[in-house]
Amino acid sequence: MPVVERNPLPRVALETRQALHDWLEANHTTHRGIWLVQWRPSTGRPAIAYVDIVEECLIFGWIDSTAQSFDDQRGGVRLTPRKPTSWWSAVNKKRLEKLQGRLQPAGLAAVEVAKANGSFYFLDDVEALIVPDDLDAALGNLRGVFEGFTPGRRKQALQWVKAAKRPSTRQQRIAKIVAAAQDGESVF
Repeated sequence: MPVVERNPLPRVALETRQALHDWLEANHTTHRGIWLVQWRPSTGRPAIAYVDIVEECLIFGWIDSTAQSFDDQRGGVRLTPRKPTSWWSAVNKKRLEKLQGRLQPAGLAAVEVAKANGSFYFLDDVEALIVPDDLDAALGNLRGVFEGFTPGRRKQALQWVKAAKRPSTRQQRIAKIVAAAQDGESVF
């Protein structure tokens, strides 16, 4: 059965970090995104390390997202310009420190826009695993069960609650987290 491409974008095959840097330098303002085609490790062919892909994206104000398999030898990662309201993870903020002096104007602008609109800081309390008051109250004596979930699962739950746009959605999500905790399970 043929693979159905979820996000039709041009496929660009690059094998080195420098080639990715050069492509982004030439194209970051004119493309709406690409699939960066990478060889699977089993092929023995060169591929760009994931951290290098992420760092090059940050330099030019882009972001990585979905991965997709193309065939038994190649897969791809979707790279697009970062949206002004996309959230910044702690790990990417740390990477920014390492990249100081290398950020291009588009990368610097992405950071400044995110700081100005608050999306740069949106995940700070989630990353710190701070439980909001309404979730804490709903958990009650189940708080210990929630704290027993892995940090990654707690982060997912906290982000899920925080990302709710409507109060009713937030309450529904809190109720699902509480119900899962009653069963001794994580929602995720």
